[in-house]
Amino acid sequence: MTRLGIDVGGTYIKWVLLEEDEVVSMGTVPTPPSPDETMTFVASLAARRVESIGIGLPGHVDRATGTALFVPNPPGDWDGYPVGSRLGALTGTPVSVVNDARAFGLAELLLGAARGLPDVLFAVLGTGVGGAVALRGGILVGPRDNLGEIGHVTVAPWGPVCCCGNRGCVETFTGASGIVRAFGSGPPEAVAEAARAGDGRAQGVLSRAGWALGIALGDAAAFFGVGTVVVGGGVAGALDLMRSALNTELERRRPLIGDIAVLPAVLGPMAGAIGAALYGRRSE
Repeated sequence: MTRLGIDVGGTYIKWVLLEEDEVVSMGTVPTPPSPDETMTFVASLAARRVESIGIGLPGHVDRATGTALFVPNPPGDWDGYPVGSRLGALTGTPVSVVNDARAFGLAELLLGAARGLPDVLFAVLGTGVGGAVALRGGILVGPRDNLGEIGHVTVAPWGPVCCCGNRGCVETFTGASGIVRAFGSGPPEAVAEAARAGDGRAQGVLSRAGWALGIALGDAAAFFGVGTVVVGGGVAGALDLMRSALNTELERRRPLIGDIAVLPAVLGPMAGAIGAALYGRRSE
């Protein structure tokens, strides 16, 4: 039984083919300029005779209808786009449409760093910052697949404008776009490289990113009462440069939230696509 998992990002699409729980094929391509072109690309992958498709989107979705509700980062107009019905019509295959961070969380919960742990927070550091919550062994969803939006916790009401319309969200400091904007040039990997080479400005940018993430995780731990956090995504390679400021915030909240273990994700950049494939399997 082969399942296709798709992780649609603001810059790249990642895809995997899953047989049982094993990845048998994978790939990464630039995100097409519109939802229609994205569906055409996914349909070309599904021509490999897959039994189900799971597609993760960076925003809010209606799982019941497979509709994108608020998806601001990928190119094109996704809001209101009928992903499930369009892709189903193109492929004749069952389609599950989910939030990408919830897909990441399911993959790490069932197959990754959180395997065997019932109660876990997840943070995905990418173009923006996504999140998920697992309680009693299951990922919480919400009516718009919107439960766990750690990236949109307000840490600085006077801060930069976020794509959600708010000011000072975590992702304006800790997401790739926020890090690059604060540093002024280069991709986030270059900022991390400069910080490791002793660049004080780069170190300050990543310290502030850790500060913002620590505030959000402390708030989430207070809300949900969990003691484990799994951090992944493309920017998580700089987690070591954020840890000091992050740990300072968690330690400040320790009398309320207790000890919090912050673990790196282990499934790598394909975790979201793997989780989407797992959700697709559940649609059969």
